[in-house]
Amino acid sequence: MPFESVKNLLSVPIYDHNYSEKQALLVRVLKKICTHHYENCPQYRMLCKKKDFNPQQFKTLEEIPFLPTDIFKDTLLLSIPENQVFREIQSSATTSGRPSRMGVNKENNQLLTKSLQRILLERVGNKRHNTMILDDESALGRGKIVSARASMTKTLSFLSSKISTCLVSDSEALGLDKAKLTKYFDQAGEGEDHLLFGFTFILYKYVVQPLLSKGTTFHLPKLKIIHAGGWKKLQDQKVSEEKLIKDCCRCFGVLPENIIDLYGFSEQSGLLYPTCEYGFRHTPVWSEVICRDPLSLKPLPEKMEGLMQFITPLQISYPGHSVLTEDIGMIIGQDKCDCGRNGTAFKVIGRSDYASEERGCGDIMSHYFN
Repeated sequence: MPFESVKNLLSVPIYDHNYSEKQALLVRVLKKICTHHYENCPQYRMLCKKKDFNPQQFKTLEEIPFLPTDIFKDTLLLSIPENQVFREIQSSATTSGRPSRMGVNKENNQLLTKSLQRILLERVGNKRHNTMILDDESALGRGKIVSARASMTKTLSFLSSKISTCLVSDSEALGLDKAKLTKYFDQAGEGEDHLLFGFTFILYKYVVQPLLSKGTTFHLPKLKIIHAGGWKKLQDQKVSEEKLIKDCCRCFGVLPENIIDLYGFSEQSGLLYPTCEYGFRHTPVWSEVICRDPLSLKPLPEKMEGLMQFITPLQISYPGHSVLTEDIGMIIGQDKCDCGRNGTAFKVIGRSDYASEERGCGDIMSHYFN
């Protein structure tokens, strides 16, 4: 089985390998993963034959065929027997009503969990936090079918000594329990063990803006704020990433390096890309990103905007190891960030104009408030 090499990869230092070392390592491991999917997923084998791709003979990551995210909406692609599916992960779905569906077995689920934990612990710190989640209690539930929203929320449980929620729901909408949230901030003081998590739109529109409009501010320099998704709504309201950080610092008295924006997508569940202390994202040793021209799909050089393709050997239950997203991004450089992390540094710019539908659990959450 090819999976021992993946497990070993998850045990090495996350950001220590330089670019050339990492490429050689990933190519070696991905040859085994590509062969596994070729042998066990008929649809992936058809793609490889159509692209004249030999899963054991490629030399660069750019050669690996990619699957667009939309393909996961049409069928449940599997490289394992269906009766071995331990959990089905479903992405958000809006206008199409067609979520992406990814089935993982227990072994794959363990790999994804370890990846998430190592990435978040490296960024947030190896300690337990009193965590307030800008969601309602349903986001903490468990089941065989897991939504993107619930999956992202539950990833924070291992960081937490205590978890509370501060949204309340009725039959029609969600609302914010402001008294509960304010009490949490009052108790946080200058302690180091408090963590606030929310989808970006909810954090800004229903917490930061109302507090600032009333002149309510806090002094919480050691509070950590993690937010994810929902940028489209804020961009429509002319709220930039820079403005969000500035207003959070003014509202909470928090340090800008303690405001962490998570990027990830359901088709490669198990990988999150947090912003570093300087605002960039970095690929760990078990992942790589390629930016491709939206029309020609050819790889682009640094500092040019393109569709982002993510490659990782973590996806063993289904052929999600090379996925072309509908998100536009830019590669900043290799092994050069002032934060000291090696790996590809990149920025996420937004959704492609070619995207056919609005997507993202943060954007969907915002509908409950309007």
